[in-house]
Amino acid sequence: LIDLDHFKDINESLGHNLGDALLQAVARRLEEFVQPGMTLARLGGDEFQIMLPDIDDRGALGELGQRLIQMISQPYSINGARAIIGTSVGIAVAPYDGLDTEELVKATDLALYAAKGGGRGQYRFYSSDLQDGAKHRRQVEEDLRDAITNSELSMHYQPLICAKTHTVQACEALMRWEHPERGSISPGVFIPVAEEIGI
Repeated sequence: LIDLDHFKDINESLGHNLGDALLQAVARRLEEFVQPGMTLARLGGDEFQIMLPDIDDRGALGELGQRLIQMISQPYSINGARAIIGTSVGIAVAPYDGLDTEELVKATDLALYAAKGGGRGQYRFYSSDLQDGAKHRRQVEEDLRDAITNSELSMHYQPLICAKTHTVQACEALMRWEHPERGSISPGVFIPVAEEIGI
């Protein structure tokens, strides 16, 4: 599964017509990459999928993933404008990561999510740890929505004091979450989820 990094920025800064032309240019590069027997599809938006039959060697798949990233990340010239994007790649292997289409797509999607979360411009293989992480994240999201309703979040202020004058120069606002069952939840856990889901 291939997802373009920063495509939304290009679409917004250069316009949707250039964004469409950029997608077509990416598709042409992907068509050059695809060998006989492979299947290429655009899933919508800026997401593409390549199915590679009878390849389960993770070393070979990793090399292909890296080649894809390098190929797509080369600059594009679109109607006189220069566009630079990156890509993230999620990889799942049948039958190890799933036996049917639904399981494989879900596994590949989790791997892609991990690649994007790891800093983009990289590939990741599916692993069962990703499934556990996705369940944990989903639980944090559900609990966080309840936490807002149940007033479990509180703001704490930490003064920043000048060492010379011993006066308060500013205050840092810190959000705290006291979960009724799990106790104090680290902001490092819930703030990224809150930002991602827009709350």
